[in-house]
Amino acid sequence: MYEWYKNPVPVALRTIIKPFDCYLLGIGESGMAKSTEDVKIYFVTIPAHKFLHIKNFESIGYWDFWQKQSHIPGQDCETICGLLDSIKGKLDDEGGKAANAGSGQIMAYINEPTGRICSWGIPLAECYGVRLPIDYCGEIPPQMLMIDVPEAEYIVFEHGPFDYETQNCKVEEKIEIAMKSFDFSETGYCLDVSPGRIFYFYHDPERFWKYIRPVKKTN
Repeated sequence: MYEWYKNPVPVALRTIIKPFDCYLLGIGESGMAKSTEDVKIYFVTIPAHKFLHIKNFESIGYWDFWQKQSHIPGQDCETICGLLDSIKGKLDDEGGKAANAGSGQIMAYINEPTGRICSWGIPLAECYGVRLPIDYCGEIPPQMLMIDVPEAEYIVFEHGPFDYETQNCKVEEKIEIAMKSFDFSETGYCLDVSPGRIFYFYHDPERFWKYIRPVKKTN
């Protein structure tokens, strides 16, 4: 332990791994569009940041993602979550104050021309990682990728707290319906499916189910 303090590089902390360890963005909400079926829909501007992650071009959903990653040396769930736990300063972890708790870790999707076509008709690569300050200059684990995410606008589809055991499927259905039926025509925006655009998925039943998807202005 003394040697680590002299050279604090990311190490795989052994913690209890929860199915979803996703936390609040920590940014202000703006431009409320409407609410429907218990789903709040609003626009936000997310400041520039970095995203440290692993990526899979073939997986379909959270469980399949980790199943496929388990066959890649050093990229199984326990190792990756442990490494991410040890990194300080995560934006979705109250600045890294909650140590050794799996917090700040989120699923994400990157628009990739060679990715798997998802149910929304967009080629995507699924990712798992943490958002970090744009000036982060700490160690990067060798099996992970780091990208700069510029300041940009997003639309958020958010459902409030729910009981995971009895309501998870219903909440998922509501979110999917809200995203598919949302009318952008009077907002001045449309979804941005440009290569490289990223969107985030937060799943914390005690707080929310939340998709944050990239948009661009239409005029």
